[in-house]
Amino acid sequence: MAGLFLLAPAFGLPGYAGDPAPVTSEHEVIHGWEDDIVPVQNAIDYARRHHARLHVLDSGYDLNDRIATLEVLFAAHLRRVVAR
Repeated sequence: MAGLFLLAPAFGLPGYAGDPAPVTSEHEVIHGWEDDIVPVQNAIDYARRHHARLHVLDSGYDLNDRIATLEVLFAAHLRRVVAR
């Protein structure tokens, strides 16, 4: 796998995979500060453990109010993956 771009991943929630080990060094996590479903701390802890690029946006769980930002982040992610 060349890259992994995770949006509001369900890290640490019952019934979901625990802490999946990344299969690429080019991975990043995007999470909302105001996420009322998955605590932002779970994403912060994952990023720290796995040295993932982390973006915490002023948004809720669905990140719908940050689509333009997500487009920019994803485009940059794709450029890094292709450049590898």
